[in-house]
Amino acid sequence: MTTTHSLPTAGMPLLLKTAAVATWHELPRVVALGLLSLVAAVPLVLSLLFAAPPWISGAASAPLALLATGLSAYAAAIARGEKPTLRDGLRLDPVLGLSLGVAATLLAEGIALGGGVAITATVLAAAVLVLAPYALAYAAVRGRRGLTAWRGAAILVAFRPGAALTVLALCCIGGFAVVASAGTLAVVLPCILSVFTCSVVGDELETIDGMSR
Repeated sequence: MTTTHSLPTAGMPLLLKTAAVATWHELPRVVALGLLSLVAAVPLVLSLLFAAPPWISGAASAPLALLATGLSAYAAAIARGEKPTLRDGLRLDPVLGLSLGVAATLLAEGIALGGGVAITATVLAAAVLVLAPYALAYAAVRGRRGLTAWRGAAILVAFRPGAALTVLALCCIGGFAVVASAGTLAVVLPCILSVFTCSVVGDELETIDGMSR
C-alpha cells in the first residue's frame, strides 16, 4: 500500500478499504500488538470501572499512549507497502507518548473541577482529540520524534480540517465498535485505523511538499 493517491481522487473510503486489506496481510503480528495493547489498557479500564480520581485515570493511560506510538510506527510501515516486524511496533516514542498521557491527565482534572475551568478544559480536550491521531501518524510517517509531532499535526489539521474530523469520527466509531465487541475488535481495529490515518497524513504531506516545490 502506498500513500500516493490524492484524497480528492481516491477518497477516504478507498483509503480505509486499502488500509483494512493491507492490515489483514499482516494479521499475526497485528494481533500480537493488539493483545499487548489490551494488556496495557488494563490499568486504565480498572481506574474507570472503579471511578478512580481523574489524575489516576490519566496516569493509567500512559502505557497505552506509549504503545500507540509504536503501533503508529508499525502502521506507517504498512502504509508504505513494507513488511514491518514486531520490533517496528515496539519502537516507542516516550516523549510523544507521555505528552499524550499528561494531556489526558490535566484535561481530565480540569473537566472534573467544573465551572469555567471545565468549559476551557473541554474545548482543549476536543482540540487534543482532533490532533492526537495526526500527531501519532505524523511522527511515524515523517520519522519525527517528541513534541515536534504536535506542531506537524496542527499544520496538517489546519490544511485539511475536514479530513481530520473524518479521521476523528472513524476513531470514535471504532471505539464504540471495540466496546460493542467486548474488546474483540481491539486486536485489529486500532491498527487498521492507524494505517488509514498514516495514509491520510502521508497524502497530505505529499501534497504540501508538491506545493512547496
